Amino acid sequence: MASRPNFVLIVSDQQRYDSLGCNGNCFVETPCLDRLAAEGARCTAGFTPWPVCSPSRATMWTGVYPHAHGITKNVPRLDDALHAVARVSTTVFDLLKADGYLTAYFGKWGLGHQNPGMFDVWDAFNSRGGHWIQIGTDRRYKPDVQTDHCLEFLREAARGRQPFVMVQGYYPPHDPYTAPEQFYAPYRGRGVPFPGYYAAVSAIDFNTGRIVQAIDDLGLAENTVIMYFTDHGDTFFARAESEHNAVCFDDAIRIPMIARCPGRIRSGLTVDAVAGLQEVMPTVLEWGGVPIPAYAHGRSVRPWFEGHAPAWRDAYYVETVTDRSDYVQRCVRTDEWKLILSRGGPHALYHLTADPEEQLDLYQTRGDAQGGQPGHVPGYAAEVRELARRLRALACELDDPTGIELADSVLA
Repeated sequence: MASRPNFVLIVSDQQRYDSLGCNGNCFVETPCLDRLAAEGARCTAGFTPWPVCSPSRATMWTGVYPHAHGITKNVPRLDDALHAVARVSTTVFDLLKADGYLTAYFGKWGLGHQNPGMFDVWDAFNSRGGHWIQIGTDRRYKPDVQTDHCLEFLREAARGRQPFVMVQGYYPPHDPYTAPEQFYAPYRGRGVPFPGYYAAVSAIDFNTGRIVQAIDDLGLAENTVIMYFTDHGDTFFARAESEHNAVCFDDAIRIPMIARCPGRIRSGLTVDAVAGLQEVMPTVLEWGGVPIPAYAHGRSVRPWFEGHAPAWRDAYYVETVTDRSDYVQRCVRTDEWKLILSRGGPHALYHLTADPEEQLDLYQTRGDAQGGQPGHVPGYAAEVRELARRLRALACELDDPTGIELADSVLA
């Protein structure tokens, strides 16, 4: 086994954790991703730090939270958001390229229209524009075309001796929910909500299978770390504060994360560690033998993928600004509880063990006749204060003044 692995990072867009068969969905057809999880490791507690495309993508590549890198909204009009806006612009690709890796990006980038300079091969776009492309007289599904192009890259890379990192960025299942007709069949006339969404999930599954098969056929499997993840989930219009994302509910923040590399990652492994997109950069760097920057908020999950269980966090911190109401929010999520604090809007408390769908808000506004301060449902004072303390501790660790301010407003 070579000491420096290749990396193939497959990133979907707006994909819910529960949209995969391996994650418990009972009607979706995702045989390729289910097989990838069976042959590798599947994370059950994967999250996005900010449930919006550009902020989360900047985090996955820089290793720091959005409040730190400074990209806190989508950037549809910028050519290069990392160098025009971000306070932290060094990415995992810069560091790998400087250490001898060949770098390639295909599909949705979400951080500008132009190659920011760290990619040797660039076949990408920023965002929007739909999921179909006209090629001559043919109207083709973009993920199919992108996959064709990245397979050509893999065949060329397999002939060389240079280690490589390749990203395939799929735009679906992000709305508009569309896919080639053959992928709709399992979801038509069966009461499945948003059949186009799940058809797109199945289409992405199919194309992921094409990539994995090519890696196996080219003899690259044992020295190629494949990672599959998304930038955030989709609420399906179920939350008053947002149409699709930008809220702290699990619909939007919980994401699928899968990794495979025979001989490096234990097969059939279930990883319960609380992990986020900030872990992508340090994980790849550690496996690639490149030093992890001291400022990175993320930690390498390589030990977990190898079957170990080091000391780890037991809560996750989320940042967002809701897109309908413009509430600035910070959230702390544990296995049992979630506390959402809002500037300009109501706070919320959910008991996830008893209410995994987050339908019963246990934090309510009450006050005396003279207009007292917002409070919470009697009987949950201890939980609110403990969660606010934990949120504050995480905000201090990440140096996020907004989180500290919101936690202090509750603790006071």
